[in-house]
Order: sequence, then C-alpha cells, then structure tokens
Amino acid sequence: MNFDQGEFNFDAQDSESGYQHWQEELDAQKKAIETRWGIVIGEKVRVQLRGYDHPAEGIITIPSLKPKPGTPPELRIGQRTFTPSDIQSISRLKT
Repeated sequence: MNFDQGEFNFDAQDSESGYQHWQEELDAQKKAIETRWGIVIGEKVRVQLRGYDHPAEGIITIPSLKPKPGTPPELRIGQRTFTPSDIQSISRLKT
C-alpha cells in the first residue's frame, strides 16, 4: 500500500519516542480523515457505492493520507477505488 507516512524524527533522544511521535501523527491524520469524510479506516466495513448493485466488503485503505487540499481522498477496498461522495451507506462489520 502506498501512502505518505509522514516524517520520522531521527533526532529524537531514543528510538521509541521518535517512533511513538510518528505513530501519533499517523493516527491523528487518520482520525481527521475519518471525522471529515464520515468513513471508517482500518476496520472491516460494508459499503454501498452509487452505481453498484452489490456492496463492497473489506477494509478501507487510503493510498495517501495527505490528499491535495480541497480534494476528497481516494479510498480503496480491494481493487475498487472510490471517493467519499460515491458512498451511499457504510456500516461496520463485526469481526
């Protein structure tokens, strides 16, 4: 999966604090995208997309956590790509 992983702080005093900061940055970016676009990332979901008869099931991934300003992120389940505006409904599936 290709996505912008942010910047790793190589100047941190120890490797754990640098890694922890990097992970917190990624989590914050993910949460911001989830909140802004009303989607669920990293959990199994069922998504009904406009123009498709059957829903897609799987885990939504985002090739880039830093989309161009003002543009919706590209989302993916398996080989199917779509944007948040293509979603008619989304629901979490119990694992």
